[in-house]
Order: sequence, then structure tokens, then C-alpha cells
Amino acid sequence: MKRITLIGLCIIISLSMSIPAFAAEQPAEVEAAGAFLQERGIYQGDGSGDLMLDKGLTRAEMAVILTRLHGEGKVNPDHYTWACYFTDVPARAKPYVGYCVANLLVSGYDASHYGPNDMVSPAMACTVVLRCFGYKDSEGSAWTYNTAGQYAVSLGLISQSTAQASIITRGEMAVLIYRAWKPESEPPAPPKPVIPPESGDTSQPYTISADHWSREDFSQRANPNVFTGFYDRALYNTIRQTLVDGTSETAPAYTMVAKGDEYSAVKYLLGQMEGVLRYEHHVPKNFIDYWQYLDYFAVSARMPENYQAPLDFIQPAVSHANTLATDREKVEYLNDYLRSLLAYEEGASSGITQTFAPHAGELKAACGSYAGAFSFLCAAADIPCFTISSEIHVWNLVYVEGRWLHVDVSANDLSGRNGILLNESYQTGKDQAPEATAFLEELFIPGSTK
Repeated sequence: MKRITLIGLCIIISLSMSIPAFAAEQPAEVEAAGAFLQERGIYQGDGSGDLMLDKGLTRAEMAVILTRLHGEGKVNPDHYTWACYFTDVPARAKPYVGYCVANLLVSGYDASHYGPNDMVSPAMACTVVLRCFGYKDSEGSAWTYNTAGQYAVSLGLISQSTAQASIITRGEMAVLIYRAWKPESEPPAPPKPVIPPESGDTSQPYTISADHWSREDFSQRANPNVFTGFYDRALYNTIRQTLVDGTSETAPAYTMVAKGDEYSAVKYLLGQMEGVLRYEHHVPKNFIDYWQYLDYFAVSARMPENYQAPLDFIQPAVSHANTLATDREKVEYLNDYLRSLLAYEEGASSGITQTFAPHAGELKAACGSYAGAFSFLCAAADIPCFTISSEIHVWNLVYVEGRWLHVDVSANDLSGRNGILLNESYQTGKDQAPEATAFLEELFIPGSTK
């Protein structure tokens, strides 16, 4: 019986491969792909063994599949729970989402939201599978998130009709993986899992011999009073070099950040910096001594894959702001622009991709959404800006006219007047991390607090 089953599977695979690459996924190929992945432990069905190939795929389920595929069944996802910093991911899915984040396979909608129950679109599916099989984003301008579907079509990995659908089924995802694996014979192993929190691509091994390094001591230009506790000169140089140079795979500045309170504080600091770019813990893929330096901490700066559409959406507003004579006028205009898109409601949330997209009426949002969106706007307009918070509130600091000034767009919108717009002080808002705030001010503008 087993021999007959294997022969039958081979026939199905052979028949499915005779289908033109651009044709729609045929039932025989869907079944063959599902069986192929089930045999390797990548697809697991329900209690009855049903692979549910006709069902849609959620983003949480996608993370499970990617972890099994990319990790070759040899990794323990529980070791990656720390990398899932999204607040909307349930505990059972955090290890898998964490693994995918750590290996640069997925990203969230913003710093807090992953959308675990959202259905996977063809663009999402093509993006993660291309990454998983070594097709680098924007490599030679070949593809980006927005063009991943058509690029996959051109490679024969997915049909045109599937690429244009609103969601992808588990069966279509199986075929996409199956075709990318190129199983003309025994399939080659997928790329080895990257244990460090982020990855890159270089042909030379990367090693270190000290606990911190940067190409220059950027901290000499900063106010020395900001270097306290976790926020030392080595961390400053690590982050500042990324701000100046961008992400480096061959010579990143780095320091050591111990897991626990220090790691949490530094991760929170990086979250405050997010605008158009997201700043994250980074470890080069070819760091061969990582096992000896598990506290290694470099920083990457990348725009999330789903931020291009919001960036395009705000271009008219940014273009208008750039016609204004001073940064003060630009900030005032961007404050009013954001107020026209949102309406304050305690406990409500509107991420970057929701706020800066076509919608009818004003979207409900609380202070965190306003502050994140304002940082995005300011970054697009090249105005230094970051978020600051009390125990119950979030707002922004912006650098205008040689000073760091407070802007609270949510309070301005709620009150109906611009009461906190480029204020030198803010009595209502009590900064819960003044040391981090001073450190950030010096990171963005060295010497600005002297």
C-alpha cells in the first residue's frame, strides 16, 4: 500500500509539473504540494489529518509554516518568543512570529501590531516565500513588496489569477512553496536558519574581538551628561553610526546589551525613534562567533515593507510642507493635516497603514496613534522627531529653530485648539524616562542639550 501511495504521488507530481508555470493552480498540483509539505512536517492538518487546502491562511498560521520551512524542523520556536514585540499576538503564536521576525521573514503593520488573524494576501505570501528561498528584497531592483506578486508570476511560482486575488488559500500557498523549492528531484534544503535576530548577505565571515566598536567616537560631539545607566557612550555610537551610515552588514557599530531590563529599555528607546524607518536589534548573518557574544547588539534601519503606500499617500502633504519657509511652519501644517485625518477616542487605535490611506471621515485614534503618525510625517519631511510618554500618555518632541519642543497632536485635536504646539515645556505630560529622552535628543542632534 505504501509503495502504491508513493508511486501515485510521483505520478501526481509529474503531471502537475507538466502544467505551464503561468497556469492557475490545478487541484492535482494543490494536493501534490500539500502532500509534499506534509511529508516534511511543514504542513500539519487538523485532528483528522485534513490539510484544509481550500481554506484561507491567517498571518499567525503563515508564521508557523515559515518557521517549519525555514528552520527545517531543527529549531525550537520557544527560543524566539522574545523577538515578538507585537502586543496583538496571542501567546501560542508568539514563538513562531518571533522566529520569523528574528530571521527577517515578516514584519508588522507598525511597532505594536502584527495582525495575527488577518488573512494573508498573495503579495504577503510571495514576499515571505521569496525571502525564505533567498530572493533578497529589491535585489537589483528586481522586486519589492508591492511587486512581489508579479515577480513571482514571472518566475512561474504563482498564477496570474492567484496573484490578483484578495487572499491566498493554504493550497495555493503550498503550491507557491512547492514551486519555489523546485522539486525536479529530491529538493535541496531551504536556506539554513539564521539564529541571530537579523540577517544580511555577505561572502566574508564576520568576527569581533572586543565588546564594542564603532568607526569613530560619535559620542565626543554629544553632551556628556546624557551618558547614564544603560545609555552609555558605546550604545550611543552604535545607534548614531546607523543614523549616519544606515544598516551595515560588513562593519556595523555594536555594543553588548544584556537580556532583561537593559534589553527592554534599549528596545523601547529604538521604538521611540521610529518614523518612516524602523530601528531594530541587528546581527549580521555571517557573524560566526555569535554564540560567544549572545549580548551582541547592532542596530538596523529599514522601512517596513508596508510603509511605501502610506509614504506615497502623504506625498502631497509633504510636498506642500516643503514649500513653507521655516520648519516651524512645516510642523504647524503637519499638525493640522494629521488632525484632519483622525478624531480622538480613548482606547482606539489607527496604525500608519490605516491612517495614511484613503478612508471616509476621520478615523478614531488615541494618543499613541497620533504620536506615531506625527513621527512618520516629520520623518518624511526631514524634521527630527521622536515620541515621548508618561505613564498614560504619548506625544512628540521635534527639533525646530535650534530647540527641542513639545507637540501633542492628540491633545490639540481633542481640545479643538493648538495648545501644545511647539511648546518649550509641557506641564501636563510627565516624562517617564527623562534619561532616555535626553539621550535621544543627543542621538538625533549631537550637542542639542548642551
